[in-house]
Parts: sequence; structure tokens; C-alpha cells
Amino acid sequence: MKKSVFLFSAIALGVLFPQGHHYSFLIRYLIMLILFCSLLDLKIDAKSALSPRLGIVIAMMMAIGGLTAWIGNWFSSEIALVAFVIAMAPTAAAAPVMTRFLEGRVDYVMSSVVVTNAFSAIALPLVLPIISPVEQAGINIMALLNTLTIVLLPLACAQLLQKTAPKIVSSLQPFKSAAFYFWMIAIYLATAKATHFIETESTSSWTIVVEIAAVSLTLCALNFGMGRWLGGQDWGQEMGQSLGQKNTLFSIWVCLTFLTPAIALGPMFYIVFQNLYNSYLLAQKPKLGAS
Repeated sequence: MKKSVFLFSAIALGVLFPQGHHYSFLIRYLIMLILFCSLLDLKIDAKSALSPRLGIVIAMMMAIGGLTAWIGNWFSSEIALVAFVIAMAPTAAAAPVMTRFLEGRVDYVMSSVVVTNAFSAIALPLVLPIISPVEQAGINIMALLNTLTIVLLPLACAQLLQKTAPKIVSSLQPFKSAAFYFWMIAIYLATAKATHFIETESTSSWTIVVEIAAVSLTLCALNFGMGRWLGGQDWGQEMGQSLGQKNTLFSIWVCLTFLTPAIALGPMFYIVFQNLYNSYLLAQKPKLGAS
């Protein structure tokens, strides 16, 4: 069965059975399991970690965030905040997993996860007070601990096992395929959380909800498109994932904790759009391989 069918099914189940939102706290641990499984045999390349292309990804995050927030202000401060929070979201911890499935350079995307999460954790507390008066102090340390732990702990464990217990790494290799199914569970839980929020907790009018969805869709297309264009033929896939596949769970946490629930609808919609696009990429992969 094609991986894309699993992706669509996970999203559909999240919409039809939002009761899973009660277990959304498991997403954090699922992402850590996904990364650990995917990074068991990964050799971190210093050249990729220090690639100037990572600077381009961060520069584009800032440029798209600033430009879309400015344009969003023409409509409302709420739309501006939605656009800014989505654009400044770091690379998803699951992006290296997707890159592995697409047979791309996982080490580069992993470096993007670490660098962009650290950047967003530091940059958002500095900028949000300027954009929104409801932002509170203390986000920096909390965000840094919450995001970097998810990335660095499985990475450190995988690297430690490689150095000290290669036999254990070899014995765990058959379980690497489980990463995809952990990812499906995480997508279901995230979609269920988004669906439950829209159905029961959102106080915004449906007009605002549609506008937020449109902003999310536009930014999803822009992020993936700009990443692929900037990366060109050689690096388009990796830069597309680095810029386009966002750590929306981090963004949702920022919105619900420091902003307003309505703003959280932006990254919630983005979850659906980015995973629909990734499912399309997986569906196209056999065709691309055969051409």
C-alpha cells in the first residue's frame, strides 16, 4: 500500500474522529521516536551543518515573515500575526524523515531542524512583543527547552549508540521502518487536535477561519515553492522541506500559550496543507524514479 494513502488516511481519521485530541501530548514523544529510528545510521556531516544554504533558509523565514505580516496588517492584526507565526516556524522535526523517504540528503535537513529551531526559539520572544501586546515574557527558555530537547535527545542517543554500541544499532535496523507509522500516528493526533479546536474551542467567525485557512495555504505553497526554487535542481528537495515543512506543533504551543487561540488556527491548517503536499510528493516519487 502506498505511503501517500496512509498519509491521507491519517488526516481523514483526524477529521472524522477528533477524540484523539486527548492524546495529543504524545506527539512530542512520537517525534522523538521518529527521529531516533531515522537517525540510527546517520553520520552528521560538518559540511552540511555549516552549509551557507542554512543561512538562506533563515533569511527566507525572516523575509517571508516580515513581508506577509506587513501585508496581513492591511486586513487585520490577527491575519498579520497568523502569517508571521507560520513563516517564522522552524523546520519540523519530522522533515528529515520525509527527506529520507524521498531519498534526499537527511544530514542537511537535520542540521536545518537544529539551527532553525534554535533561531525561532530566540527570535520569537524578541519580535512578538513588538507585533502583539499580549505576548508574555519567559518564552525564550521554555521554547528552547521544549523544541531542542525533541531534536537533540534522540540525535544524541543515536550518535552515542553509534560510537559505543554498534551491535545494538545493527540489531535495531529492522525497526527503522516503524518511523513511518509513528509519523502517521502523530499526524492523526495533530489533525484531531486541530479539528477539535475548530469545532469546540474557536470563537472566531467562519469568515475569519476561511481567511486564516487561505493565509495558511498561500504560505504553504510559497514556502515549499521558494525552497525548491532557491535550491535548484541539486538542492531543491532538501531546501523545499527545510523551508516548507514547519514545526507547527511549536507554533501552536506559542499561539495557545502566549497569543490567542484564534491565531493557533493558522499553524493548525498548515498541518493539513503540508501533509497533503508531502503525500503528493510520495505519490509522485515512483513516477519520478521511473522517468
